[in-house]
Amino acid sequence: MAKKNKYIWKIGEALPTIDDHSLVKLNILERYLEIYLKFLTKNCFMSNLKLTIIDGFAGGGIYKNNITGSPLRIKQAVEKAKKIIQFERESNNCRAVTFDIDYKFIERNKDTFTFLKQALVDYDFYCSKTECILGRFSSNLDQLIQGIKDKGRAERSIFILDQYGYADAPVKDIKKIFLNLKKAEVILTFSIDSLIDYLSRFNYKILENLGLSKDDIEVILDVREDNEFTRSKIQPILYKIIVAETQAPYYTPFFIKSDVSNRAYWLFHFSTHPTARDEMIKLHWDEQNTFQHFGRAGLKMLLGYNSDYKENLFEFDDFAKEKSIKTLQEELPELIYNVKEVSFGHLKNAIINETPATVDFIKQSLTPSMDSGEIIVKASDQKTLRKRGTTIQDDDIIKWTHRKQTFLF
Repeated sequence: MAKKNKYIWKIGEALPTIDDHSLVKLNILERYLEIYLKFLTKNCFMSNLKLTIIDGFAGGGIYKNNITGSPLRIKQAVEKAKKIIQFERESNNCRAVTFDIDYKFIERNKDTFTFLKQALVDYDFYCSKTECILGRFSSNLDQLIQGIKDKGRAERSIFILDQYGYADAPVKDIKKIFLNLKKAEVILTFSIDSLIDYLSRFNYKILENLGLSKDDIEVILDVREDNEFTRSKIQPILYKIIVAETQAPYYTPFFIKSDVSNRAYWLFHFSTHPTARDEMIKLHWDEQNTFQHFGRAGLKMLLGYNSDYKENLFEFDDFAKEKSIKTLQEELPELIYNVKEVSFGHLKNAIINETPATVDFIKQSLTPSMDSGEIIVKASDQKTLRKRGTTIQDDDIIKWTHRKQTFLF
């Protein structure tokens, strides 16, 4: 998390103060790790889990008022999850799981690196599975990838790239992760407002570092110089480029709301599995009024960026949930009509990246069409007829009945 002098740790000196948006990120990270580990160990016959967790911008581990930073939070979250998992498995007469988890904490500032190692020792978190690396994330990435490959065929890994600014984790590095590792996930923090403030014709190199083409850079600089410039005009351009460049199959691109600074912090989650994407978006909804989205409630959510983002402010609250389900109720029948027959799993995977809705919301939104007879949903045995959207499974088949068409164009 270190950049310049704001986040520098030195033994014997005052600790940095953590920003409010960073607390949100740490809470999400801690909860996601617990969900992640529980999901991977849900099979009663599983006996060993191999995983590597990389904190690419580790910082010193402790903030003012003894608030723990990402390295210690990661360790705490994993230890808590392990105890819960072992207790639940024992209660269900499942075999115990051996957790083979490697931790890689990378920090480029020497004083901060020294502080971090001492903090891990003080909290009794330093062990043979923990490695602190002095240097830059990008410089160590190839070695990290090879280490994960050597660990086993699954290549399970989580990269936490919680950079303070916007330049230290180039998009090309994330692309390299997904090109080389089969089961990787990346949680990336991106300070969009800092980038926008910095941009001009004289310092466009940062955009090249992000992986943007010359044409993309020219478009962004033209927008930046517009007299009616707003954040909402640049975000969709950057979003599409970042998502396309990383080549991650599934992602969430929403913003952390800061109650203090009114700054926008992108929290991207990239993954290779739709369930991972869904679990992360559930956490966004659990943290009501903490995350924001400047776009539409239903499908093609980024179309809203072309309008004034204040009028399209979406805050993952009860109102946004109701609007999401209602909008999907209007939009999904048209999709189903166009294909006539589709498995729910295929439909879900095709649309999940373009909506702020969870999979449960998608299921709920299908209930009115099922009630009206507009669609029917059958289990894979082709005999069991689903009555409610909430009971739909991935391999269920959704069929258009031709009974009525009530699309809103």
